[in-house]
Amino acid sequence: MKFTKKLLAALLAVLMIVPLCAVGSSAKTTTKYKGKSMVVLGDSIAAGFGLAEGSTDMVTQVLAMPHGEFVAKSWPLAIRDQFGFSKETSVNLSRSMWGTREFLRLLDKDFESELCKPENTFDQYMSDYLMVFTEVTSPGDALRLAQQIRGAIEQADVLFFSLCANDIMTSSILKPLMLPFYQVFGRQAGYALATVTEGKVQFPATPEGWARFALGTLEFDDMVADSRRRTQQFLVNYDRLLGIIYKLNPDVKVYTMGMTNPFRGLKTINDQDSTVLDPLTRENIQVIKNHVTKTSKYAKKVTYIDCADVGGHGFGNAYSVQFLLDFVVHVHPDAENHKLIAKHVAAALNK
Repeated sequence: MKFTKKLLAALLAVLMIVPLCAVGSSAKTTTKYKGKSMVVLGDSIAAGFGLAEGSTDMVTQVLAMPHGEFVAKSWPLAIRDQFGFSKETSVNLSRSMWGTREFLRLLDKDFESELCKPENTFDQYMSDYLMVFTEVTSPGDALRLAQQIRGAIEQADVLFFSLCANDIMTSSILKPLMLPFYQVFGRQAGYALATVTEGKVQFPATPEGWARFALGTLEFDDMVADSRRRTQQFLVNYDRLLGIIYKLNPDVKVYTMGMTNPFRGLKTINDQDSTVLDPLTRENIQVIKNHVTKTSKYAKKVTYIDCADVGGHGFGNAYSVQFLLDFVVHVHPDAENHKLIAKHVAAALNK
């Protein structure tokens, strides 16, 4: 009887200790970066677009567009809280529709001047278009971000670089829609802005330049060719932006997020054949991964986080009315996919 009581007491003690050990282990993991500053430089995915409570229709989500918050159910909030990053100094610099080009405009005066040259007027027009969304829902947002961004990067212990989709896929998809507006409104305004920015009158110097001014862009490449061209430009912008980040903060630990693929399972009108968007996205994912991990001058300093298995809200038929209305929401990860991103990020931070 005494032996039984002693055995039960021992078992009870073990059972009491096990939870304590588990809690201690969990606390050790979640406080790994306690008090450290986490900065997220990203697009609408990192901003938490599409996670607003209620309906997932486009209008509702646009009206609830985030402007630098750590949004509920988003992976940045999950990682900040899971690893104990400082709530006071951690900053989310992510903005919906933005890419490397837009952040370079805030951080690199030379880049802004280059973008305002006559031969780049369409890219400038596209950039202005992508930046306008945050201004509509929060006037003055770009100016506030410009005043904040350098200081945030300088004090960051860990920086998550989450840009690529808007540089490539978003721009390629929007190009056919934006060209008509650019033909009518964009060209002359672009030349005028370039004149003001450069401080001198800008005139086309070649017959092709005059043709662009009179007729608009002469680029008629298809989406695949345009996407590949934009991917190469992203790689250039990526290295340029990382160079600025490391100049501001040589000791920051950078984690580069790979592109997600929301187009998996997307069908054409016959509900059987895949659209070009899925294979094209997978191709871009691999090109970006190779550059970030192998050919970039910062490959040995940066940790790459693969997000190729992360989808969006889910698509149906590509030609349905609902698809067109809610496309901007569908391409973003839902709460479950944000959990998957957070899982990948946590695995990288725990190494």
